[in-house]
Amino acid sequence: AAPARAPTPQMGRLFLRYVEADVVHCCTICGTHLSSHDHIVSKAFQGRHGRAFLFADVVNVNEGPPEKRLLLTGLHVVADIYCNACETRLGWKYLEAYEEGQKYKEGKFILEKSMIIKEEDYRARVAEAEAEAARSLEETSDEDAMKLDSPEALSDGSGAADSPQEERHDARGVSSLGGAASLGAQGHAAGDGTGNAPEPMSIGVTAHLQPNERRGEGHPGQ
Repeated sequence: AAPARAPTPQMGRLFLRYVEADVVHCCTICGTHLSSHDHIVSKAFQGRHGRAFLFADVVNVNEGPPEKRLLLTGLHVVADIYCNACETRLGWKYLEAYEEGQKYKEGKFILEKSMIIKEEDYRARVAEAEAEAARSLEETSDEDAMKLDSPEALSDGSGAADSPQEERHDARGVSSLGGAASLGAQGHAAGDGTGNAPEPMSIGVTAHLQPNERRGEGHPGQ
């Protein structure tokens, strides 16, 4: 059988510790508790991305491999630290200081200011994001409702309705044909006074005859 693989932070169920304090510093990405404000030793440190705080204790982090690093205050052995929940790099841990005046930092943690946030600020940010998402969803629903109420959506799918101009044009055409038919009927009824009915009036309709159907021409053999 293959040997069991060493556990990693991604395997199994993740257990996180919660810090009970008036002011709690959290991971700015996922909000995981990291340390109490009371554990800050100094705010006068510099990290890779600007200002950093030195904490006496930090929870919910895992350490990378140790390495010697020449910092502004001398040579140290440090290990980068990462959030247990989202694996974001947060700072580093001092494992050893070579200069006597720097020994107080051993076992303590650097958290970069840009990578941490107070818990109350994180909760406010999450609440604002949720409210913005709700507003966006409501606006989308209103737009969908307006589309459903539009004339295009209410049509029966047989095509666009006739425009008023087309309706008026059709009405004029029907009226003209009706008027011409009336005049023709009146002519038949009145006659020309001699008792002979006049020729019916043309209403502008031309019959298209084939060459062998012209007036006076019959089919061959007729």
